[in-house]
Amino acid sequence: MRFGSRQATAVAVVAIGSVAAFSATSPHIAARTRTLATTVNWPLHNLDLAGSRYSTLDQINRSNVKSLVPRWLFQHGVIDGVSNQTTPIIVDGTMYVTDSRGSVYAVDAADGHLLWSYDVTAKLGGGAREGYVFRNRGVTYGDGIVYAAGGSFIFALDAKTGKPVPAFGKEGQASVILDVLSQRYTDVRSAISMGYWFTTAPQYFNGVLYIGSTRSESHIPGGHVLAVDAKTGKVLWHFNTIPQDENDQGWDVAGPTWVGGERNGGGIWETAAIDPELGMLYTAVGNPFGDSSKRAGMNLFTDSIVALTLDTGRLEWYFQQTHHDVWDYDSGAPPILFDMQVRGRRVKALAEASKNGFLYILDRETGKPVHPIKEMPVPTDSAGAGESPWPSQPIPFTASGKPMEPVCPIEPLEIPAEQLAKSKPVPVFSPRRPNQISAPGTGGGTNYSPLSYSPRTGLLYVNAIDQPFNAGRGPKGYFSAYDPTTGELKWRKIFEGFGQAGSAVTAGDVVFVGTGSNIAGYFFAFDAKTGDELWKFNTGSGVFSSPSVYAVNGQEFVAVASGGGDRGRRGGDLILSFALPPR
Repeated sequence: MRFGSRQATAVAVVAIGSVAAFSATSPHIAARTRTLATTVNWPLHNLDLAGSRYSTLDQINRSNVKSLVPRWLFQHGVIDGVSNQTTPIIVDGTMYVTDSRGSVYAVDAADGHLLWSYDVTAKLGGGAREGYVFRNRGVTYGDGIVYAAGGSFIFALDAKTGKPVPAFGKEGQASVILDVLSQRYTDVRSAISMGYWFTTAPQYFNGVLYIGSTRSESHIPGGHVLAVDAKTGKVLWHFNTIPQDENDQGWDVAGPTWVGGERNGGGIWETAAIDPELGMLYTAVGNPFGDSSKRAGMNLFTDSIVALTLDTGRLEWYFQQTHHDVWDYDSGAPPILFDMQVRGRRVKALAEASKNGFLYILDRETGKPVHPIKEMPVPTDSAGAGESPWPSQPIPFTASGKPMEPVCPIEPLEIPAEQLAKSKPVPVFSPRRPNQISAPGTGGGTNYSPLSYSPRTGLLYVNAIDQPFNAGRGPKGYFSAYDPTTGELKWRKIFEGFGQAGSAVTAGDVVFVGTGSNIAGYFFAFDAKTGDELWKFNTGSGVFSSPSVYAVNGQEFVAVASGGGDRGRRGGDLILSFALPPR
Protein backbone atom coordinates (compact mmCIF):
# COMPACT_ATOMS: atom_id res chain seq x y z
CA MET A 1 0.00 0.00 0.00
CA ARG A 2 1.28 3.48 -0.77
CA PHE A 3 0.08 7.06 -0.29
CA GLY A 4 1.23 9.98 -2.44
CA SER A 5 1.59 10.52 -6.14
CA ARG A 6 5.30 10.39 -6.94
CA GLN A 7 6.98 7.26 -8.22
CA ALA A 8 9.49 5.44 -6.04
CA THR A 9 11.61 2.50 -7.13
CA ALA A 10 13.37 -0.30 -5.31
CA VAL A 11 15.86 -2.75 -6.70
CA ALA A 12 16.97 -5.92 -4.95
CA VAL A 13 20.65 -6.24 -5.81
CA VAL A 14 21.42 -9.57 -4.18
CA ALA A 15 19.08 -12.13 -2.63
CA ILE A 16 19.35 -12.50 1.13
CA GLY A 17 20.87 -15.75 2.38
CA SER A 18 20.35 -17.48 5.70
CA VAL A 19 22.66 -16.53 8.57
CA ALA A 20 22.86 -17.79 12.15
CA ALA A 21 20.68 -15.83 14.55
CA PHE A 22 22.19 -13.43 17.10
CA SER A 23 20.98 -10.85 19.57
CA ALA A 24 22.19 -7.57 21.04
CA THR A 25 21.82 -5.73 24.30
CA SER A 26 20.71 -2.13 24.52
CA PRO A 27 23.36 0.61 24.70
CA HIS A 28 23.50 3.08 27.60
CA ILE A 29 20.44 5.34 27.74
CA ALA A 30 18.96 3.32 24.86
CA ALA A 31 15.61 4.10 23.31
CA ARG A 32 12.90 1.66 24.32
CA THR A 33 12.23 -0.65 21.38
CA ARG A 34 11.20 -4.25 20.90
CA THR A 35 14.24 -6.35 19.98
CA LEU A 36 13.58 -9.83 18.58
CA ALA A 37 16.10 -12.67 18.64
CA THR A 38 17.08 -12.04 15.03
CA THR A 39 16.01 -8.40 14.67
CA VAL A 40 17.90 -5.38 16.01
CA ASN A 41 16.45 -1.91 15.53
CA TRP A 42 17.79 1.59 14.89
CA PRO A 43 14.68 3.47 16.10
CA LEU A 44 15.93 7.03 16.62
CA HIS A 45 17.94 9.42 14.48
CA ASN A 46 21.15 8.75 16.40
CA LEU A 47 20.09 5.24 17.54
CA ASP A 48 19.48 6.05 21.20
CA LEU A 49 18.62 8.99 23.43
CA ALA A 50 22.31 9.56 24.18
CA GLY A 51 23.09 9.89 20.48
CA SER A 52 25.84 7.29 20.86
CA ARG A 53 25.54 5.80 17.35
CA TYR A 54 27.07 2.63 18.85
CA SER A 55 25.59 -0.66 17.67
CA THR A 56 26.15 -3.78 19.75
CA LEU A 57 26.10 -5.89 16.58
CA ASP A 58 29.38 -7.64 15.74
CA GLN A 59 28.56 -9.99 12.87
CA ILE A 60 30.42 -7.53 10.63
CA ASN A 61 33.84 -7.05 12.20
CA ARG A 62 37.40 -6.01 11.46
CA SER A 63 38.30 -9.37 9.93
CA ASN A 64 35.38 -9.73 7.50
CA VAL A 65 34.25 -6.19 6.67
CA LYS A 66 36.44 -6.30 3.56
CA SER A 67 33.83 -8.70 2.12
CA LEU A 68 30.94 -6.24 2.56
CA VAL A 69 28.75 -5.92 -0.55
CA PRO A 70 25.65 -3.88 -1.45
CA ARG A 71 22.64 -6.13 -0.86
CA TRP A 72 19.92 -3.78 -2.10
CA LEU A 73 19.25 -0.20 -3.09
CA PHE A 74 16.19 2.02 -3.05
CA GLN A 75 15.50 5.24 -4.98
CA HIS A 76 12.53 7.42 -4.12
CA GLY A 77 12.85 9.62 -7.22
CA VAL A 78 13.02 13.08 -5.58
CA ILE A 79 16.30 14.89 -6.25
CA ASP A 80 15.48 18.53 -5.52
CA GLY A 81 16.68 20.25 -2.40
CA VAL A 82 20.00 20.01 -0.60
CA SER A 83 21.59 16.56 -0.94
CA ASN A 84 20.26 13.33 0.52
CA GLN A 85 20.74 13.73 4.26
CA THR A 86 18.24 11.24 5.65
CA THR A 87 19.35 8.76 8.31
CA PRO A 88 17.47 5.47 7.90
CA ILE A 89 15.34 4.39 10.87
CA ILE A 90 14.71 0.65 11.20
CA VAL A 91 12.07 -0.96 13.42
CA ASP A 92 11.04 -4.64 13.30
CA GLY A 93 12.30 -5.19 9.78
CA THR A 94 10.93 -1.99 8.22
CA MET A 95 13.12 0.95 7.22
CA TYR A 96 11.80 4.53 7.18
CA VAL A 97 13.54 7.29 5.20
CA THR A 98 12.66 10.76 3.94
CA ASP A 99 13.37 12.77 0.83
CA SER A 100 14.53 16.39 0.99
CA ARG A 101 10.93 17.65 1.37
CA GLY A 102 10.17 15.43 4.35
CA SER A 103 7.99 12.89 2.52
CA VAL A 104 8.27 9.46 4.14
CA TYR A 105 9.00 6.06 2.56
CA ALA A 106 8.71 2.69 4.30
CA VAL A 107 10.68 -0.15 2.72
CA ASP A 108 11.42 -3.75 3.61
CA ALA A 109 14.76 -3.51 5.43
CA ALA A 110 15.80 -6.96 4.17
CA ASP A 111 15.35 -6.36 0.43
CA GLY A 112 14.50 -2.68 -0.14
CA HIS A 113 11.03 -3.15 -1.60
CA LEU A 114 8.63 -0.24 -1.11
CA LEU A 115 5.85 -0.87 1.41
CA TRP A 116 4.21 2.57 1.49
CA SER A 117 4.98 6.26 1.04
CA TYR A 118 3.44 9.49 2.28
CA ASP A 119 3.87 12.68 0.24
CA VAL A 120 3.97 15.94 2.23
CA THR A 121 4.66 18.22 -0.77
CA ALA A 122 1.17 19.69 -1.02
CA LYS A 123 0.92 20.09 2.75
CA LEU A 124 3.91 22.37 3.40
CA GLY A 125 2.09 25.61 2.52
CA GLY A 126 3.16 28.74 0.67
CA GLY A 127 4.60 32.04 1.75
CA ALA A 128 8.15 30.78 2.05
CA ARG A 129 10.75 33.46 2.57
CA GLU A 130 13.35 33.77 -0.19
CA GLY A 131 16.18 31.34 0.45
CA TYR A 132 13.98 28.46 1.61
CA VAL A 133 15.50 25.15 0.59
CA PHE A 134 14.32 21.59 1.00
CA ARG A 135 16.49 19.67 3.45
CA ASN A 136 15.48 16.79 5.70
CA ARG A 137 17.46 14.41 7.90
CA GLY A 138 14.89 11.75 8.64
CA VAL A 139 12.17 10.53 10.98
CA THR A 140 11.87 9.11 14.47
CA TYR A 141 9.77 6.26 15.83
CA GLY A 142 7.70 5.89 18.98
CA ASP A 143 4.93 3.48 20.04
CA GLY A 144 3.91 2.39 16.56
CA ILE A 145 4.04 5.87 15.03
CA VAL A 146 6.56 7.42 12.65
CA TYR A 147 7.10 11.16 13.10
CA ALA A 148 8.51 13.38 10.36
CA ALA A 149 9.23 17.11 10.44
CA GLY A 150 8.63 18.66 7.00
CA GLY A 151 8.50 22.38 6.30
CA SER A 152 7.29 23.91 9.58
CA PHE A 153 5.05 20.96 10.51
CA ILE A 154 5.32 17.62 12.29
CA PHE A 155 3.53 14.67 10.69
CA ALA A 156 2.42 11.54 12.57
CA LEU A 157 1.95 8.37 10.49
CA ASP A 158 0.92 4.85 11.41
CA ALA A 159 4.14 2.85 11.10
CA LYS A 160 2.45 -0.15 9.46
CA THR A 161 0.17 1.59 6.97
CA GLY A 162 1.56 5.10 6.48
CA LYS A 163 -1.86 6.61 7.16
CA PRO A 164 -1.97 9.88 9.12
CA VAL A 165 -2.87 9.58 12.81
CA PRO A 166 -6.18 11.52 13.08
CA ALA A 167 -5.76 12.61 16.71
CA PHE A 168 -2.38 14.26 16.08
CA GLY A 169 -2.86 17.94 15.15
CA LYS A 170 -5.27 18.15 12.23
CA GLU A 171 -5.45 14.73 10.59
CA GLY A 172 -1.86 13.87 11.42
CA GLN A 173 -0.30 17.31 10.78
CA ALA A 174 0.62 19.69 13.63
CA SER A 175 1.65 23.31 13.03
CA VAL A 176 3.84 23.41 16.12
CA ILE A 177 6.11 26.36 15.23
CA LEU A 178 3.17 28.56 14.21
CA ASP A 179 1.37 27.61 17.42
CA VAL A 180 4.28 29.16 19.34
CA LEU A 181 4.88 32.17 17.07
CA SER A 182 1.21 33.19 17.00
CA GLN A 183 1.32 33.82 20.75
CA ARG A 184 3.63 36.78 20.09
CA TYR A 185 3.13 37.63 16.42
CA THR A 186 -0.63 37.63 16.07
CA ASP A 187 -0.72 38.54 12.36
CA VAL A 188 1.56 35.70 11.19
CA ARG A 189 -0.22 33.10 9.06
CA SER A 190 2.66 30.72 8.36
CA ALA A 191 5.90 29.93 10.15
CA ILE A 192 7.80 29.59 6.87
CA SER A 193 7.00 33.23 6.02
CA MET A 194 9.03 34.25 9.09
CA GLY A 195 11.91 31.99 8.06
CA TYR A 196 11.15 29.05 10.36
CA TRP A 197 11.24 25.42 9.30
CA PHE A 198 12.63 22.05 10.33
CA THR A 199 15.64 20.23 8.93
CA THR A 200 16.14 17.56 11.55
CA ALA A 201 14.48 14.46 12.90
CA PRO A 202 12.55 14.83 16.15
CA GLN A 203 13.69 13.13 19.33
CA TYR A 204 11.17 10.87 21.08
CA PHE A 205 10.96 9.93 24.74
CA ASN A 206 8.14 8.86 27.03
CA GLY A 207 5.30 10.12 24.83
CA VAL A 208 6.90 13.47 24.01
CA LEU A 209 8.60 14.76 20.86
CA TYR A 210 11.48 17.22 21.21
CA ILE A 211 12.67 19.24 18.24
CA GLY A 212 14.40 22.51 17.35
CA SER A 213 13.62 24.95 14.55
CA THR A 214 15.96 26.56 12.03
CA ARG A 215 17.05 28.80 10.17
CA SER A 216 19.49 31.45 11.39
CA GLU A 217 20.20 32.83 7.91
CA SER A 218 16.54 33.85 7.60
CA HIS A 219 17.00 36.35 10.43
CA ILE A 220 14.59 34.48 12.69
CA PRO A 221 14.10 36.11 16.09
CA GLY A 222 15.58 33.13 17.88
CA GLY A 223 15.23 29.42 17.29
CA HIS A 224 12.73 27.42 19.33
CA VAL A 225 13.21 24.20 21.25
CA LEU A 226 9.79 22.56 21.34
CA ALA A 227 8.33 19.80 23.49
CA VAL A 228 5.27 18.35 21.74
CA ASP A 229 2.71 15.84 23.00
CA ALA A 230 3.23 12.84 20.73
CA LYS A 231 -0.46 11.87 20.82
CA THR A 232 -2.08 15.26 20.22
CA GLY A 233 0.58 17.43 18.57
CA LYS A 234 0.09 20.15 21.18
CA VAL A 235 3.14 22.14 22.32
CA LEU A 236 3.87 21.44 25.98
CA TRP A 237 6.65 23.99 26.38
CA HIS A 238 9.11 25.97 24.27
CA PHE A 239 12.41 27.75 24.78
CA ASN A 240 13.65 30.64 22.62
CA THR A 241 17.41 30.37 21.99
CA ILE A 242 17.66 34.17 21.69
CA PRO A 243 15.42 35.69 24.36
CA GLN A 244 13.69 38.67 22.78
CA ASP A 245 12.43 40.38 25.91
CA GLU A 246 11.64 39.80 29.56
CA ASN A 247 8.85 37.41 28.59
CA ASP A 248 11.40 34.86 27.35
CA GLN A 249 13.22 32.58 29.75
CA GLY A 250 16.91 33.44 30.10
CA TRP A 251 16.40 37.12 29.34
CA ASP A 252 18.24 38.15 32.50
CA VAL A 253 21.30 36.19 31.32
CA ALA A 254 21.19 36.69 27.55
CA GLY A 255 19.51 40.07 27.23
CA PRO A 256 22.55 42.20 28.16
CA THR A 257 24.73 40.23 25.69
CA TRP A 258 22.96 41.84 22.70
CA VAL A 259 23.56 45.55 22.20
CA GLY A 260 22.43 47.53 19.17
CA GLY A 261 19.09 46.13 18.07
CA GLU A 262 19.85 42.85 16.26
CA ARG A 263 18.53 39.69 17.99
CA ASN A 264 18.41 37.26 15.09
CA GLY A 265 19.58 33.70 14.46
CA GLY A 266 19.95 30.85 16.91
CA GLY A 267 18.49 28.12 14.70
CA ILE A 268 18.81 24.45 15.64
CA TRP A 269 20.08 22.10 12.96
CA GLU A 270 20.25 18.71 14.63
CA THR A 271 18.52 16.30 17.01
CA ALA A 272 18.76 16.82 20.77
CA ALA A 273 20.21 14.28 23.21
CA ILE A 274 18.38 13.20 26.36
CA ASP A 275 19.45 11.86 29.75
CA PRO A 276 16.31 10.40 31.40
CA GLU A 277 18.11 9.83 34.73
CA LEU A 278 18.97 13.52 35.04
CA GLY A 279 15.71 14.59 33.40
CA MET A 280 17.68 16.74 30.97
CA LEU A 281 17.67 17.60 27.28
CA TYR A 282 20.76 18.93 25.49
CA THR A 283 20.74 20.81 22.21
CA ALA A 284 23.27 22.67 20.09
CA VAL A 285 22.34 26.19 18.94
CA GLY A 286 23.38 27.83 15.67
CA ASN A 287 24.87 31.17 14.77
CA PRO A 288 23.63 34.74 15.20
CA PHE A 289 22.83 36.57 11.99
CA GLY A 290 22.59 40.13 10.76
CA ASP A 291 24.77 43.22 10.84
CA SER A 292 27.43 42.49 13.46
CA SER A 293 27.79 46.23 14.18
CA LYS A 294 24.21 46.12 15.49
CA ARG A 295 24.71 43.23 17.90
CA ALA A 296 27.69 44.01 20.12
CA GLY A 297 28.29 41.54 22.94
CA MET A 298 28.66 37.77 23.30
CA ASN A 299 25.22 37.13 21.73
CA LEU A 300 23.88 34.37 23.99
CA PHE A 301 22.66 31.67 23.52
CA THR A 302 23.93 31.38 19.96
CA ASP A 303 26.81 28.98 19.17
CA SER A 304 26.10 27.26 22.47
CA ILE A 305 25.19 23.99 24.11
CA VAL A 306 22.00 24.52 26.10
CA ALA A 307 20.71 22.16 28.81
CA LEU A 308 16.99 22.21 29.58
CA THR A 309 14.78 20.18 31.91
CA LEU A 310 12.56 17.62 30.19
CA ASP A 311 9.44 18.46 32.16
CA THR A 312 9.23 22.24 31.74
CA GLY A 313 12.11 23.34 29.51
CA ARG A 314 13.77 25.26 32.33
CA LEU A 315 17.29 26.43 31.52
CA GLU A 316 19.80 24.56 33.70
CA TRP A 317 23.08 25.59 32.11
CA TYR A 318 24.67 26.76 28.87
CA PHE A 319 28.15 26.79 27.39
CA GLN A 320 29.00 29.14 24.53
CA GLN A 321 31.65 27.87 22.11
CA THR A 322 32.05 30.98 19.93
CA HIS A 323 31.46 34.49 21.24
CA HIS A 324 30.00 37.15 18.93
CA ASP A 325 30.17 34.93 15.84
CA VAL A 326 30.97 36.63 12.52
CA TRP A 327 32.37 33.47 10.83
CA ASP A 328 29.24 31.28 10.61
CA TYR A 329 30.68 28.94 13.26
CA ASP A 330 27.42 27.28 14.30
CA SER A 331 27.18 24.62 16.91
CA GLY A 332 25.38 22.55 14.30
CA ALA A 333 26.14 18.95 15.24
CA PRO A 334 24.13 17.12 17.92
CA PRO A 335 25.59 16.60 21.40
CA ILE A 336 26.57 13.06 22.36
CA LEU A 337 26.30 11.66 25.91
CA PHE A 338 28.50 9.01 27.49
CA ASP A 339 29.96 8.05 30.88
CA MET A 340 33.69 7.71 31.57
CA GLN A 341 36.29 7.54 34.30
CA VAL A 342 38.56 10.57 34.69
CA ARG A 343 41.25 10.44 37.38
CA GLY A 344 39.28 7.78 39.22
CA ARG A 345 36.02 9.76 39.10
CA ARG A 346 32.95 8.74 37.12
CA VAL A 347 31.94 11.58 34.83
CA LYS A 348 28.61 11.95 33.06
CA ALA A 349 30.03 13.54 29.95
CA LEU A 350 28.75 15.41 26.91
CA ALA A 351 30.74 16.18 23.77
CA GLU A 352 30.02 18.37 20.77
CA ALA A 353 32.26 19.41 17.90
CA SER A 354 31.74 22.88 16.48
CA LYS A 355 32.22 24.48 13.08
CA ASN A 356 34.92 26.58 14.76
CA GLY A 357 37.18 23.50 14.58
CA PHE A 358 37.21 22.51 18.27
CA LEU A 359 35.86 19.56 20.23
CA TYR A 360 34.26 20.46 23.56
CA ILE A 361 33.91 17.89 26.36
CA LEU A 362 31.69 18.93 29.27
CA ASP A 363 30.19 17.49 32.44
CA ARG A 364 26.54 17.19 31.44
CA GLU A 365 25.33 17.58 35.02
CA THR A 366 26.90 21.02 35.44
CA GLY A 367 28.04 22.25 32.02
CA LYS A 368 31.58 22.66 33.36
CA PRO A 369 34.57 21.56 31.24
CA VAL A 370 35.96 18.11 32.01
CA HIS A 371 39.40 19.32 30.92
CA PRO A 372 40.53 22.96 30.88
CA ILE A 373 38.84 25.27 28.39
CA LYS A 374 40.63 28.59 28.51
CA GLU A 375 39.57 32.00 27.28
CA MET A 376 42.43 32.84 24.91
CA PRO A 377 43.05 36.22 23.25
CA VAL A 378 42.24 36.43 19.52
CA PRO A 379 42.98 39.10 16.89
CA THR A 380 40.68 42.14 16.80
CA ASP A 381 42.77 44.78 15.03
CA SER A 382 41.30 44.34 11.54
CA ALA A 383 37.68 44.79 12.58
CA GLY A 384 35.53 46.99 10.37
CA ALA A 385 34.04 50.32 11.32
CA GLY A 386 31.44 50.01 14.06
CA GLU A 387 32.17 46.34 14.75
CA SER A 388 32.93 45.08 18.25
CA PRO A 389 34.76 41.73 18.02
CA TRP A 390 35.03 39.72 21.20
CA PRO A 391 38.65 39.75 22.44
CA SER A 392 38.84 36.09 23.49
CA GLN A 393 37.46 32.66 22.58
CA PRO A 394 37.13 29.40 24.58
CA ILE A 395 39.92 27.02 23.51
CA PRO A 396 39.95 23.39 24.76
CA PHE A 397 43.07 21.93 26.38
CA THR A 398 43.98 18.34 27.17
CA ALA A 399 44.19 16.91 30.68
CA SER A 400 47.96 17.35 30.47
CA GLY A 401 47.62 21.07 29.78
CA LYS A 402 48.41 21.14 26.05
CA PRO A 403 46.12 22.81 23.50
CA MET A 404 43.74 20.14 22.25
CA GLU A 405 44.24 19.05 18.64
CA PRO A 406 41.46 20.71 16.59
CA VAL A 407 39.10 18.50 14.58
CA CYS A 408 40.45 20.15 11.41
CA PRO A 409 43.22 22.66 10.64
CA ILE A 410 42.65 26.09 12.17
CA GLU A 411 45.28 27.64 9.96
CA PRO A 412 45.15 27.68 6.15
CA LEU A 413 47.06 24.75 4.66
CA GLU A 414 47.91 23.76 1.07
CA ILE A 415 46.80 27.09 -0.38
CA PRO A 416 47.64 27.39 -4.13
CA ALA A 417 50.31 29.92 -4.99
CA GLU A 418 47.97 31.91 -7.21
CA GLN A 419 45.55 32.30 -4.28
CA LEU A 420 48.34 33.38 -1.95
CA ALA A 421 49.24 36.07 -4.45
CA LYS A 422 45.75 37.56 -4.07
CA SER A 423 44.93 36.95 -0.41
CA LYS A 424 46.69 36.80 2.94
CA PRO A 425 46.41 33.97 5.52
CA VAL A 426 45.33 35.17 8.98
CA PRO A 427 45.01 33.45 12.39
CA VAL A 428 41.82 31.72 13.49
CA PHE A 429 39.07 34.05 14.78
CA SER A 430 40.52 37.04 12.93
CA PRO A 431 37.77 39.44 11.79
CA ARG A 432 36.94 38.21 8.29
CA ARG A 433 37.79 40.34 5.28
CA PRO A 434 37.43 39.55 1.54
CA ASN A 435 41.19 39.49 0.82
CA GLN A 436 42.04 37.15 3.69
CA ILE A 437 42.39 33.36 3.96
CA SER A 438 41.22 31.83 7.23
CA ALA A 439 40.42 28.44 8.66
CA PRO A 440 38.03 26.85 9.29
CA GLY A 441 35.89 28.10 6.42
CA THR A 442 32.15 28.69 6.54
CA GLY A 443 31.49 24.97 5.99
CA GLY A 444 33.29 23.94 9.19
CA GLY A 445 34.98 22.38 11.16
CA THR A 446 32.36 19.91 12.15
CA ASN A 447 29.13 20.87 10.45
CA TYR A 448 25.92 18.96 11.22
CA SER A 449 27.61 15.54 11.36
CA PRO A 450 26.80 13.47 14.49
CA LEU A 451 29.67 12.02 16.52
CA SER A 452 29.79 8.39 17.60
CA TYR A 453 31.24 6.78 20.73
CA SER A 454 32.35 3.21 21.39
CA PRO A 455 32.41 1.93 25.00
CA ARG A 456 34.72 -0.85 23.74
CA THR A 457 37.46 1.48 22.52
CA GLY A 458 36.55 4.42 24.76
CA LEU A 459 36.97 6.71 21.73
CA LEU A 460 34.92 9.53 20.23
CA TYR A 461 34.76 9.63 16.42
CA VAL A 462 34.51 13.05 14.78
CA ASN A 463 34.15 13.98 11.10
CA ALA A 464 35.13 17.47 9.93
CA ILE A 465 35.84 19.62 6.87
CA ASP A 466 39.06 21.35 5.91
CA GLN A 467 38.33 24.07 3.36
CA PRO A 468 39.56 27.49 4.46
CA PHE A 469 37.70 30.65 3.58
CA ASN A 470 39.14 31.92 0.26
CA ALA A 471 41.10 28.66 -0.03
CA GLY A 472 41.20 28.45 -3.80
CA ARG A 473 41.09 24.64 -3.50
CA GLY A 474 38.67 21.82 -2.88
CA PRO A 475 37.72 20.32 0.48
CA LYS A 476 39.34 17.58 2.51
CA GLY A 477 37.69 15.36 5.09
CA TYR A 478 39.29 14.92 8.52
CA PHE A 479 37.99 11.88 10.40
CA SER A 480 39.45 11.61 13.89
CA ALA A 481 39.31 9.48 17.03
CA TYR A 482 39.79 11.15 20.43
CA ASP A 483 40.23 9.74 23.92
CA PRO A 484 37.75 11.89 25.88
CA THR A 485 39.31 10.93 29.23
CA THR A 486 42.43 12.88 28.27
CA GLY A 487 41.37 14.99 25.28
CA GLU A 488 44.17 13.45 23.22
CA LEU A 489 43.89 12.67 19.50
CA LYS A 490 44.47 8.93 18.98
CA TRP A 491 44.29 8.63 15.18
CA ARG A 492 43.20 10.55 12.12
CA LYS A 493 42.32 9.81 8.50
CA ILE A 494 42.36 12.49 5.80
CA PHE A 495 40.51 12.03 2.49
CA GLU A 496 39.33 14.05 -0.48
CA GLY A 497 35.87 15.60 -0.30
CA PHE A 498 33.65 16.99 2.44
CA GLY A 499 33.81 15.33 5.84
CA GLN A 500 30.23 16.36 6.46
CA ALA A 501 28.62 12.97 7.17
CA GLY A 502 28.15 11.44 10.61
CA SER A 503 29.56 8.10 11.69
CA ALA A 504 28.41 4.85 13.32
CA VAL A 505 30.57 2.44 15.31
CA THR A 506 29.91 -1.19 16.21
CA ALA A 507 30.86 -3.91 18.68
CA GLY A 508 32.72 -5.47 15.76
CA ASP A 509 35.19 -2.58 16.24
CA VAL A 510 34.35 -1.08 12.86
CA VAL A 511 33.46 2.59 12.38
CA PHE A 512 31.59 3.63 9.23
CA VAL A 513 31.58 7.12 7.70
CA GLY A 514 31.06 8.72 4.29
CA THR A 515 32.54 11.57 2.30
CA GLY A 516 30.96 13.94 -0.19
CA SER A 517 32.48 15.44 -3.30
CA ASN A 518 31.50 17.04 -6.60
CA ILE A 519 31.98 13.81 -8.55
CA ALA A 520 31.50 10.82 -6.28
CA GLY A 521 31.33 9.78 -2.67
CA TYR A 522 33.04 7.02 -0.75
CA PHE A 523 31.58 5.08 2.14
CA PHE A 524 34.43 3.93 4.40
CA ALA A 525 34.96 1.30 7.09
CA PHE A 526 37.86 1.97 9.48
CA ASP A 527 39.32 -0.07 12.31
CA ALA A 528 37.77 1.61 15.37
CA LYS A 529 40.91 1.00 17.43
CA THR A 530 43.69 1.88 14.99
CA GLY A 531 42.07 3.89 12.20
CA ASP A 532 43.31 1.49 9.51
CA GLU A 533 41.18 1.62 6.37
CA LEU A 534 39.44 -1.75 6.04
CA TRP A 535 36.98 -1.18 3.17
CA LYS A 536 35.51 1.50 0.96
CA PHE A 537 32.74 1.68 -1.63
CA ASN A 538 32.12 4.33 -4.28
CA THR A 539 28.43 5.20 -3.99
CA GLY A 540 28.45 7.25 -7.21
CA SER A 541 27.59 10.56 -5.56
CA GLY A 542 28.41 12.43 -2.37
CA VAL A 543 27.62 10.97 1.06
CA PHE A 544 26.31 13.75 3.29
CA SER A 545 24.21 11.56 5.57
CA SER A 546 24.83 9.40 8.63
CA PRO A 547 24.66 5.59 8.48
CA SER A 548 22.52 3.15 10.45
CA VAL A 549 23.33 -0.40 11.57
CA TYR A 550 20.58 -2.98 12.07
CA ALA A 551 19.70 -6.67 11.80
CA VAL A 552 16.87 -8.50 10.04
CA ASN A 553 16.43 -12.28 9.91
CA GLY A 554 19.75 -12.74 11.67
CA GLN A 555 21.64 -10.66 9.09
CA GLU A 556 23.51 -7.47 10.02
CA PHE A 557 23.15 -4.57 7.60
CA VAL A 558 24.72 -1.13 7.29
CA ALA A 559 22.60 1.46 5.45
CA VAL A 560 23.46 4.93 4.21
CA ALA A 561 21.91 7.58 1.96
CA SER A 562 23.88 8.95 -0.98
CA GLY A 563 23.30 11.95 -3.22
CA GLY A 564 24.76 15.43 -3.35
CA GLY A 565 27.54 17.41 -4.96
CA ASP A 566 29.45 20.52 -3.88
CA ARG A 567 28.67 20.83 -0.13
CA GLY A 568 25.54 18.83 -0.91
CA ARG A 569 24.11 21.58 -3.12
CA ARG A 570 22.75 19.00 -5.53
CA GLY A 571 20.11 16.53 -4.49
CA GLY A 572 20.06 12.75 -4.65
CA ASP A 573 17.71 9.88 -3.88
CA LEU A 574 19.71 6.70 -3.25
CA ILE A 575 19.57 4.46 -0.17
CA LEU A 576 22.15 1.67 -0.06
CA SER A 577 22.17 -1.27 2.33
CA PHE A 578 25.30 -3.41 2.74
CA ALA A 579 25.81 -6.85 4.27
CA LEU A 580 28.21 -9.77 4.12
CA PRO A 581 27.76 -12.05 1.09
CA PRO A 582 25.03 -14.67 1.51
CA ARG A 583 26.25 -18.11 2.50
